[in-house]
Amino acid sequence: MDPEPTTNVDGITPTPDEGGKKGDALSKEKKSGAISSARFALVILVGVPYALYFGWSLFLLTVLPDGSGKWDYLITYEKLIAMTFGMVLVLAGLFAVLRIGKASKATDRVRYGGFARIALFILPGIVLSGFVPYYIAQEPGLPLNIAAPSLDVEFVAPLSISYSAEEAAAILKRRGLSVRTYKWDLSGDGNFDDETVTPQSTAYYDRQGGYNVSVQLDLSDGSTRTIKRRVVIPKAVFSYKPFIPVVDEPIVFSVAHLVPDQRNYQVREVQWDFNEDGIPDESSTSLETTHTFLRTGPQRVTVTMFNTNQTQQQYYRVLNIQNPLPNPFPITIETIPTFLESPPPFQVVFRLVTDETLQDVKWDFDDGSPEETGDRVGHTFRRRKVYQVKAKARNKNGEISKVVKLIKIVEKLSIPDLTFEGSHSVNGSSIVTEAPVAITLTPRTIMPLVDFWWEAPKASQVTSTDMTLKAIFRDEGIYNLVLIAKDAEGRVLRMPIKLQVKPKTQFVTFAMKPAQGIAPLTVQFDASESFIPGETINGFIWTFGLKKGTQTFGDGHASHTFDTPGEYRVSLTVRTESGRSEKASKTVVVRAPFLEACFTKSRSGGIKAPVGIRFFWDCSTGRPTKVLWNFGDGAESESDSRDVPQNRFTDHVFEKPGVYSVQLTIENSSGSKSTSTQVITVD
Repeated sequence: MDPEPTTNVDGITPTPDEGGKKGDALSKEKKSGAISSARFALVILVGVPYALYFGWSLFLLTVLPDGSGKWDYLITYEKLIAMTFGMVLVLAGLFAVLRIGKASKATDRVRYGGFARIALFILPGIVLSGFVPYYIAQEPGLPLNIAAPSLDVEFVAPLSISYSAEEAAAILKRRGLSVRTYKWDLSGDGNFDDETVTPQSTAYYDRQGGYNVSVQLDLSDGSTRTIKRRVVIPKAVFSYKPFIPVVDEPIVFSVAHLVPDQRNYQVREVQWDFNEDGIPDESSTSLETTHTFLRTGPQRVTVTMFNTNQTQQQYYRVLNIQNPLPNPFPITIETIPTFLESPPPFQVVFRLVTDETLQDVKWDFDDGSPEETGDRVGHTFRRRKVYQVKAKARNKNGEISKVVKLIKIVEKLSIPDLTFEGSHSVNGSSIVTEAPVAITLTPRTIMPLVDFWWEAPKASQVTSTDMTLKAIFRDEGIYNLVLIAKDAEGRVLRMPIKLQVKPKTQFVTFAMKPAQGIAPLTVQFDASESFIPGETINGFIWTFGLKKGTQTFGDGHASHTFDTPGEYRVSLTVRTESGRSEKASKTVVVRAPFLEACFTKSRSGGIKAPVGIRFFWDCSTGRPTKVLWNFGDGAESESDSRDVPQNRFTDHVFEKPGVYSVQLTIENSSGSKSTSTQVITVD
C-alpha cells in the first residue's frame, strides 16, 4: 500500500520523520497539562477543607474550655466533625500507602519519600482530631471571686472580705455536678474556718499581710474540688467587731494589735471620736472600747493614742453601718447573771432560746478556748477584755442562725465607804430574816459618778433594781443578791450579799427522801415535825405537782412515784381544828435516766453452726423506747415502745460458721442513742 501523502501546510511539506517527532511532543505536553490540572484540583479539594479544619480547631482551642458556658454547644459538633475528619484522613492515608506499594517501577527511595510525605500530611490532622475533642471537653478553671469590697478599693485592715464560689458552682452544675457543702479556709492556716451550704463566706482581717484563701467544694458524686486565691492587705488601722457593723448593736473597737508588746506597752491614753466633731467621746487607758451607732450609713471613727514618751499616733476609718441581716429563724441568748460587766474572774451561764428544733449548737467564747456545744453552757472569763460570745445554731433543715452577746471584763472598782440604808441591816455581806420578807436596800457612798444596779434572782416579786432594791421573798432558803456598781472610768464592782430566809414562827415543814434522783423516783415524805403553836393539827393535804392532783392523808406521811423527769413543786397544807391552815413547799428534781446499752448472751463457748442464741439486754440502763439488734449476718430485729417493757431478750439462729459482730442499739424518747457490740465466733 502506498503511504498517505503528507499534508502541505503553508507551502511546507514536512518530511515523515519530522512530523512524527512533533506529534509525540504535542502528546506529552497535553498529558503533562492534564496531570497538572488534576494535581491542582486535588490540592483544592483536599487542602482547602484541611486548612479550614485547622482553623476550626485553633478557634475551638482558643474559646474552650469556657467557664461562662457560651461556647459549650460547640463541643458536640466538634466531636462529630473530628471523628468524621479523622476517619477520612485514615482512609486516605491507607489508600495512598497502597498506591505507593503497588508502584512496581518506583525505587525504595521514592517509596519511602512518598510514605514520609503522606505521614507529614495526615498525622497533624489525626492528632488534632484526637486532641481537640479531649481538650475542649475538660473542666474549665474554677474561680474564687471577691464579692465585696470592690477590687478597685484599697485594702486596709481591719477589713471584711466576702468571697464567692457561685461562678464555680455554676460551672460544675453545667457539667452535671452539684455542690453539697463549702468548707472555707479563710486565714490560710490549713484549717477550715467556716462550713456553708451556700457559695459565700465572709472573713475578717484585723492585721496586714498576705492570706492564702481556699475553699473545698464537696460534690454530689463524692469528689471534691479545691479553689485557691491569695489576698494581700498592705496596711492596718484599729480593729472592730463584728465583721459587718450593724445599727443598734454594740461594736468592739481595739488598738491592741497595733501595740507590739501589750505587757510593756507605753500607751498613756486612748481617745475615741465616733461622730466627727473633733471632741473625744471616750478616753481611757484601755486598748478596747465599745460603741453603738444609732443610724445606718458611713460613720467616720478616729482614734488617737498618746504614749508616755509624748508621741502620738492617729488612725481613722469610715465604717459602713448596715441594717442587720435577718436570721432564718429567731434565736436569743439568756444569761445568768444578766448584767455582763465585771472584774475577772467572771462566770456566766448562757442559754440559747428558740422555738426551733435544733440539730446542734456551737459556742465561741472569743478567748481561744475550744468550742462548746449544747443549748446551755457555762464559761469563766479570766482576762480583761471585751468578749464577743457567739452562738451558731443549726436546725433540722440545715439552716443556721447566729447571735452574739458581749461580755466586758474590766478593772475592779473599790468603794471603801460603801454602806446600806433600808429595811434590814447588812452584817458582813449577809442578811438573816424570816419568811415572808420584803427587802428594801439602798447603797450609799461619797464617791462621785457611781451608778448602782441590783440582781435578785429567784425573788418572789421584784419592783425595783435601779439604785434601790425592792423585792419580796415568800419562801425560806438562801438567796444571792448582787450589788453592781460602775464608775465613770468603766470600773465595775460586783458585791454578793447572802440573804438567809428562815422559816416563819408557825413551823410547817416536811422531809423528803430522796430529794432528787433518776426517774422513776419514789419519794417518801414525812411532815411529823410540823407544828403550829396553840393549835391542834387535824389534816395534811399533799400536792405532788400539777399533773397528779391532790391527795389527802390522815397523818404526816406520804409516798409518791415520779415517772417523768422534771422539777415538781410538792406542797403541804396543814389544817387545824380551828380552821387555820399553813403551807410549805419544796422541789423534787427528777432526772432522766442515763442511757447505756448492755447485753449478755445465753452461750459463750463451744458454739457450732447452726446454733440458736438468746441475747438479754436487762443490764441496759435508761428508759429506751426502741431496741434495734444487728446480728452481723445481715439479719436485724427491732422493737418499739409497745414491746420494749415486756421483751427484755431476743433470739437468733446463726446458720453458718463465722465471726459475727452483734450490735445492740437503744434509743429513748428524746432521741438519745447508745450502742454496745460483742463478737461471737461460730465454729
